[in-house]
Amino acid sequence: MKGKDQEAPKAEAADGFEAACDDALHSLREVVESDWSVPAGTLEWSCRQTVVHMIDCVFSYGLQLAARVQGGFLPFEELHALPEATTGDLLEGLRGIGAIFTALIRSVPGESVASDGLFSLDVDEWAARGAYEILLHTYDVLQGHGVSFGPPAALCSWVLASPRLWMLDRNLAAETSDPWEALLLGSGRPWRPR
Repeated sequence: MKGKDQEAPKAEAADGFEAACDDALHSLREVVESDWSVPAGTLEWSCRQTVVHMIDCVFSYGLQLAARVQGGFLPFEELHALPEATTGDLLEGLRGIGAIFTALIRSVPGESVASDGLFSLDVDEWAARGAYEILLHTYDVLQGHGVSFGPPAALCSWVLASPRLWMLDRNLAAETSDPWEALLLGSGRPWRPR
């Protein structure tokens, strides 16, 4: 019975992360022909650098979880796109690493934990961490192109419910009842009321 109980959170985690990736990819495809050398919203990175960072984050999260690292972060360098990579290539890379991470979440034992360098995260927490990176940086890239982005409230609520988002300022997030605006505020990003 214990194994079946652990499958439900894993399925929710995989579905949540997959939904974040699908939403991001659908929205980013709208600007694939735009200039990705422009800054990504309020970040110092370009839109291109931001998407490469998203790919690297999800890759490194998958590496930590698959290895079930029990302390610190594995000593590997960042994953980088080659200079000739097009924006279409970057989106394919994001789609690929998203599919790999989703499959990993579905396949690891339900009780799996791995270190993020500060905390020991379970499968659901790793999935929410990956979704957080995907959603917030998709917002950044689309802001850089003057395009609005607003993922579903239920998806944002699931990410917000994760207890190990050390990068999220919970006090700022609590200033609004809207889950997406809470993620934006809690991550230090400005939001504009609809």
